[in-house]
Amino acid sequence: MDDPEIWATLGRAIRADRERQGLSRAQLVDRVRERGGQVTDRTIGSLERGVVPKRGAKPPSLEPVVSALGWRPGWADRILAGEDPARVLQRPVATEAVESPRSHLLELVPGVYEFSRVAVGLGAPTGLRDEFDQLVQQILTSVTADSGRPFALAAYRPHAMGEGVPADDADRIRDALNSDN
Repeated sequence: MDDPEIWATLGRAIRADRERQGLSRAQLVDRVRERGGQVTDRTIGSLERGVVPKRGAKPPSLEPVVSALGWRPGWADRILAGEDPARVLQRPVATEAVESPRSHLLELVPGVYEFSRVAVGLGAPTGLRDEFDQLVQQILTSVTADSGRPFALAAYRPHAMGEGVPADDADRIRDALNSDN
């Protein structure tokens, strides 16, 4: 883990993702601190420059920083193991083209639904999850897509693998496929 190029690749990925999210270093520091972590602007700068840790191990600040960016556990390790950051992060990293706000909005939706499922798993009422998911759908339909038509999702409620599509969602999917919107 002392290969400077690997650390530089990770650093570029961290910086590109921070910038993609429109965050300054100070704002990222605030995010980390809101989650109970302790970092400084200088620490983030070192990570982004790909400074190789002196002790050969990951710096303790790495995971809180990438977590505050929304990275899943293990993503930084995969990049340090040589995987392409764009593949690991499942989105382009350090591209010249600026992502459209509309595509960014759609990119955020799966995380919103994951939030509501996790909340139910921790004891939140399923009715609140359904209300929350319906509000997300209302927000999406209020935004006009590039085509001039509103965004719409065929089904707003995620389901577990192997569970099948709930009957009311199957109806919504069928209706969406048969509609002209």
